[in-house]
Amino acid sequence: MNWNDFQNKYQFEEVVYTLTKQSIEIVSKSAIKEERFCSFAFNCSAYNGYVLLSLDTDELNRARKFYPPDWTYEVVDDYIEELRELWGREYEPIEDEYFSIVENLDDQVLFENFTNGFLTSLRKVMARLERDKVLSTYLKTTTDVWTLVTEIDADEEEEERLLEVERQNI
Repeated sequence: MNWNDFQNKYQFEEVVYTLTKQSIEIVSKSAIKEERFCSFAFNCSAYNGYVLLSLDTDELNRARKFYPPDWTYEVVDDYIEELRELWGREYEPIEDEYFSIVENLDDQVLFENFTNGFLTSLRKVMARLERDKVLSTYLKTTTDVWTLVTEIDADEEEEERLLEVERQNI
């Protein structure tokens, strides 16, 4: 199975968009709802297929180039059980199928196609969330919210460039 087949079978982008929007709504009713958020990320793994939502309240972290491990809420569902339950129920079956495919891909080209497809889809979803102003609709945010799709040890400048490409495409 290639990425396009997977995306079509599981409606990956639509599911992640919907879950993220629902998650932001849940955050807006949670104990952290009064926070003012300046950053939002899909903190993910293209190998494992997981997607974690990260939020930050420290505006200086962008200038410092601090990414989610140094953010206020690196893993938002650590603070809001309802998010863990929602993503476990709705996304975990997709993540499990994703991982079972990726771990069995012996062909490097197919592997890169699949993992790059995953990241590109997340960037498309992020660009759509930005366009639809999902964060500022539900949360208190700074005027210039920093959004990104990132992995551990990613080339952050390249990640930001690729997200900008998707912003231009939307």
